[in-house]
Amino acid sequence: MKVTELTLDNVSGFEEYLTPDVAENIGRTFYHGLVVTDDDTPVAGMVWELKNTMKSAAVESYISWISVKDDEAAGMLFEKYEESIKTANVAKSSFSLSAKTGKEEKRILKDRGFSAKLSEGDEITVKLSEIANIDFVKKIKLIDNVRPLKDATQRQLNAAIKNMISLGLYGVCEDLPYLPRSYFENEVSCYSEVDGTVNGLLLCHKYPSGTVEISMIAAIGKDYVKILPYLIACAAKSAQEIYPPDTVVMIDRHNYATLALGEKLFPTGFGIPVYTGERSEL
Repeated sequence: MKVTELTLDNVSGFEEYLTPDVAENIGRTFYHGLVVTDDDTPVAGMVWELKNTMKSAAVESYISWISVKDDEAAGMLFEKYEESIKTANVAKSSFSLSAKTGKEEKRILKDRGFSAKLSEGDEITVKLSEIANIDFVKKIKLIDNVRPLKDATQRQLNAAIKNMISLGLYGVCEDLPYLPRSYFENEVSCYSEVDGTVNGLLLCHKYPSGTVEISMIAAIGKDYVKILPYLIACAAKSAQEIYPPDTVVMIDRHNYATLALGEKLFPTGFGIPVYTGERSEL
């Protein structure tokens, strides 16, 4: 068996095994991946993201995808993984995987010192048509200073991202400063501005599968609470003009603000059952 580190140059050869949604993250600044093959057939794989690399907090590794069906392959996979995170000074590893399909991976992770518990996942999904029927989305009148991202100059966007990052605001994209503008849906993502300065951003990313993720929603200044509904309504109305009604929209409830947003936008939405856990790497 052979362990291969995933790169932009070779990931296309493993796209079917990883799924296109997972594979597209390879090449992003803080993402890494490994695949174990047996006679060129993948038998184990893992993709993880380094977190807190731009903060003073200890670096963490979040295993966002893992598939292992062979104990020997698992040993080779984790040996290489541990070498990689050691060079990055990772203090803790964590994971989340579907409870429906991840029982074997949970066992393997527990065998390697991870804790594991069953919980509701942070990611919730809903159809675009359901968002379109939310009362405030239907009733709110758009205002001139909230517009699709396509109308923002690159200078405005760069300054906004720099400002948001300085305040610790980056949604689910810790590599936000490194992502190209094209990563986001420029006709659906939107921004608000006051006197030429961007004070609110809602960024959406469309995965190869067609799922649209709300990657970031943030506003700053004294009126930030008032800005958020306009950003949501602007994005929802733009999306209705572009995507079919059954388009799946996803939000990751990674902090209190997105948890509150999820409850407001998706009152009937629930995360799927997942196994989550962690282990210390120190």
